Amino acid sequence: MSNFSSLEEVLGAIETRFNSALSVSKDPSEFSKEIKNIDNLLKDLNSLIIEKQNEHTFSENEKKRIKVIFSLITKIEKINNNKLGFFDSLNKYFYDNINK
Repeated sequence: MSNFSSLEEVLGAIETRFNSALSVSKDPSEFSKEIKNIDNLLKDLNSLIIEKQNEHTFSENEKKRIKVIFSLITKIEKINNNKLGFFDSLNKYFYDNINK
């Protein structure tokens, strides 16, 4: 796991990587690298959430970042014409918590 001290840090890194993936979406090799980086960051995020025993209350900034990430996922899925299955495991958890 990378050394992220907060959910906001890892969410920011995920957002940055999604933006990077969008910028290289026409280069399959670079796009795949960015998606792999995102997958690794999502594992870090999952670990942080597990550490908090799924009892974390998301801050307004975290909720905003999550909404931006959802938007970026939709854009990537449209460009890639494929569903990003690795994100599904966190989708319901995020959705439930950003709507509180």
